[in-house]
Amino acid sequence: MKSWKPISFRCPSKRPTEISRLERCCFAAVLVLGASITTHAKDASLTAVVLFDVPQGAAYIQITEAVLNGKIEVRSCDGVSRLDKNSYNALPRASLAGASSLQRGADGVLTLTTNGKSVCVVPSNLKFERSAELTPAEAAEQALIRGTPVSSSPRDATIPAFKPGVQLVFLAAPDAELADFLRAQRANTVRDWEDFLTRYPSSARRASAQEAIAGFHQRAAEAAFAQYQSSRGAKTEDVAMLRQACLEAQTASQSSPGYKPAARLMDEIGRELDNLARPDQTRLQAYRKALQDHRPGYSQLSAAKLHVERLLEVRPDYDPLLSLQREIAAEQRKLDTTIVNAQVFLVESRYDHAVSSLGPYVAFASEMPRLDAVLNAAFKHHYESGQKLAARQEWKKAVLEFGKAAAIRPDRKDVQAAADNAAAQIETQRNQQAANTAVLESDEYARKNQMVEAYNVLADLPEKPRAMVRSQLAALSQNYIGAAVQRAQKIQESHVPIKNPTDENAALEAYVLWDRASSLGDDPAITLKRDFLSAKISAYYLDQANRYLQKASGSGTVVGWLYLKQAVRYGITNLDSLKDEMARYEPLYQRRSQLSVGIVFRDQTSRRDSHGFADQLADAITSGLDSCGMPIAVVRNSSEVEEAQPANFTLVGQVLEHRMVKNATLDAPESKYRAGAHETKNPAWLKIESDYESAQHQLGSAQQALTDAQAQHKKKQVIADANDAVQQAQKSVDELRHKLETTEQSRVETVVESYHYTKKTIDLTASAKIEFQFRDRAGNFVGQPADVHKEKHSTTVVFENVKADDTEGITNQGVEPDGAQFLTDLEIDSRNALVQAVRERAAELPATVLQAARTLAQQGDSDGAAELYVLYLNATPQGASPGRDEAVKFLRDQFTLAVSTDAKL
Repeated sequence: MKSWKPISFRCPSKRPTEISRLERCCFAAVLVLGASITTHAKDASLTAVVLFDVPQGAAYIQITEAVLNGKIEVRSCDGVSRLDKNSYNALPRASLAGASSLQRGADGVLTLTTNGKSVCVVPSNLKFERSAELTPAEAAEQALIRGTPVSSSPRDATIPAFKPGVQLVFLAAPDAELADFLRAQRANTVRDWEDFLTRYPSSARRASAQEAIAGFHQRAAEAAFAQYQSSRGAKTEDVAMLRQACLEAQTASQSSPGYKPAARLMDEIGRELDNLARPDQTRLQAYRKALQDHRPGYSQLSAAKLHVERLLEVRPDYDPLLSLQREIAAEQRKLDTTIVNAQVFLVESRYDHAVSSLGPYVAFASEMPRLDAVLNAAFKHHYESGQKLAARQEWKKAVLEFGKAAAIRPDRKDVQAAADNAAAQIETQRNQQAANTAVLESDEYARKNQMVEAYNVLADLPEKPRAMVRSQLAALSQNYIGAAVQRAQKIQESHVPIKNPTDENAALEAYVLWDRASSLGDDPAITLKRDFLSAKISAYYLDQANRYLQKASGSGTVVGWLYLKQAVRYGITNLDSLKDEMARYEPLYQRRSQLSVGIVFRDQTSRRDSHGFADQLADAITSGLDSCGMPIAVVRNSSEVEEAQPANFTLVGQVLEHRMVKNATLDAPESKYRAGAHETKNPAWLKIESDYESAQHQLGSAQQALTDAQAQHKKKQVIADANDAVQQAQKSVDELRHKLETTEQSRVETVVESYHYTKKTIDLTASAKIEFQFRDRAGNFVGQPADVHKEKHSTTVVFENVKADDTEGITNQGVEPDGAQFLTDLEIDSRNALVQAVRERAAELPATVLQAARTLAQQGDSDGAAELYVLYLNATPQGASPGRDEAVKFLRDQFTLAVSTDAKL
């Protein structure tokens, strides 16, 4: 076959009509030569590596019989900015055979490189249907690569469109190693060079590539770590850079086993992670404290969770971080489980259960939409139910529903307004019913000419129902005045001066008659008679007060002070002196009429183990009782106890156990680590090399035999057999050469040695046992002793002195626990449990007081019983209750004291 050279012809930039005869002749000659070149092109076969980019990086496909638009030639377009069909046909041809590469640049123009020289080209077989003229970049859009794929990376790659950036590198023959090298060279990344080494482990470039890769990663790691360190003074550290440093250091270590700079950097990164995780440990404790205190704090857990996850991105196998993450996850699971249970209750329409099941997590509603949605659903149910009940005027049920809604959303003023309106409607109904009943009774008395009773039954109504009968009262007022004056005068004549309770009750009845008659009329005489009687009543109560206040040891102070209070109510001429007397006895009255508790705590343990713990418990109980909602005065100071009235009850407590035991055991387990590495020849490669040399020798012998047969003009069959032998030998050589090239020539063997690391097991055990019991003023114990017993145990395993190159998966992990903090945590739990237990027992003290009052009343000690009944009234919530009703009745019946269940005394 003849050797052909590409023919180039430069077409001047002239219109077709201006082409001279000589030029047309030259053009014709070019066409003839071009036809010859085309004929040769059909016989030629090009091998090319097509390099291009995919989302994963650089890629290639190696093809034979490569053509561009069906040809192995292009048109040269140097100096041409635009071309039409005629000028395009005049462009000189250039063959791809002999060229080194064809590339489409970022500007879209095709560039052909031959012998180091690059020229602008456009593809053959251009179409001009849509545009009269094309730029070289627009012409390149029509370029289409075709060929037979031989190999590719990735394997499923197909011949790409000839877009900007795509390059064809022409080869003499298919060469997979060179193709992969070109791809790695195009990518120029560590990953791609590592991929090249994986494919061709026997490459001469292997050792230097490994060293370069390790150095590249180490430099990248150090640069990233330096950038991270520079950010430590900023508001937030650049954790992404720390992660990058860790990844690069790990990769450097993997690229070159035993690479000490990478190991040192990994230790530094571990210390940085410990420092960064400390705020998350604080956040976790803050979350637990917020949950305990029933206040918002979920953001602390959420922030810790997110931050620890970020830190684990730096080093996912770092055990201290994993341990902290497990603690956070456990808290999150408990919260999620609680919310799921509440959501189940919602599905079952058990709204109250849903809200109550949330427990202390309710405080996180403002921070958690899922939790807030549970409250919203329950709130909506109760609010809408209340509205429906209100529309049907079922006010009692409506109040209950509005109350539940308001408890869920106390900030909703409209709900509270709806509840108040429903309550007002109930009250209006009750008031109207009371007014109607009173009017009927009043009419009945009026028919019997009992005008005082007729008026009183209306006037004695509470304020709101009394306002509903205002007209009836006005109609009865004149008749009432006359009847009241007449009756009051008669009573006063019989019972003044006041000598006994019978006279007292009659005088009080007469006072009411005089007072009401005075308020309805304008007769000064009636007012004068009322004031005269009032002074007599006040003097009587003053006498009673003095009698009790003068009793020994202040035993009559409570009753005497209440009598003084009634004397002030009726006092006219001596009001100032009565008030002075009340002020004089008020401190003693307050001490005797208010529930008080003394606290005595003793430490029965070694003071060395629990110094100050008993005082801490006493302080906690004092604070707990002060905030429990009950009116309890706590007495701590001994001098105060001696000077003042002794406390009604004394809490006697003792610390029976309070200690922390720490046991640590040390072990030295054995492990293994990479002490170094060395290269050895691969036995498999040596075997293949020997087989390859034998195959080459056999090929040489077969080729010599074929040459001799041809030279001696032997029979065709002999020559054919010799040719088959050469081909078979050549095939064997090619296969062994490929096998030799793809087999690792040498391999790195790791030197593994044994060593011992430190395993420390720390067992912490803490326990506290506290006992307490209330004692009354007489020294008698009240109820059974109560005890609080708390225990806490923890086992921590710490691995130390673990080598960075450990091959058994052992790493430095764990932190030795703080024994003092461990004991402090137990003390906090014990104090909280003790305060709760004391509050529960303290809530039972008013019942003890009531029972003691009953006992004294049965024994005939009315004065002592009266003091305890007053103490009971001041220790219990205002409002009607069986106990309070009993106390009020006793004080009214036995002492004619004007007390009420709705007020403190």
